[in-house]
Amino acid sequence: MATQTKVSSRRMRQGPLLEFVGYHVRLAQLYVYADFMRGQPEPTMTPGQLAILILVHENPGMTQRVLGERMGVDKSTLTVALDRLTRRKWLRRVRSREDRRSNVLELTAQGVRQMRRMIAFVRRHERRMMTSLSARERRELVRLLGKLRSPG
Repeated sequence: MATQTKVSSRRMRQGPLLEFVGYHVRLAQLYVYADFMRGQPEPTMTPGQLAILILVHENPGMTQRVLGERMGVDKSTLTVALDRLTRRKWLRRVRSREDRRSNVLELTAQGVRQMRRMIAFVRRHERRMMTSLSARERRELVRLLGKLRSPG
């Protein structure tokens, strides 16, 4: 039987992973997500669900189809998220007057309150997460990540 050597996670060699932007982005995302989920006022709300609430609120009359396209989410994944938000009475689907085959999404009064509460939390969370960056570095990070999302 071969002898196994225990490797400390702090000393683990990562080889070419350290060269990959995607690796660093994923590690940062995991760190940010874990902090987001820890201590938030609505423990069952995910960052994706909050994004849905904000996008629906900021874009009155948006249909479910357009929301899915803009978020880059497939129809079944979006439907599950919208069902959860609807069950919590934070969102409602209303038949479109222009196209009866489409649903227009609207926040309920409770959904608006939850969204505002979560936005305040996320602002505190982001301040805490970004303490090692100057305001200029934070703006640059957001700019560079945006550039990765929309190359060209």
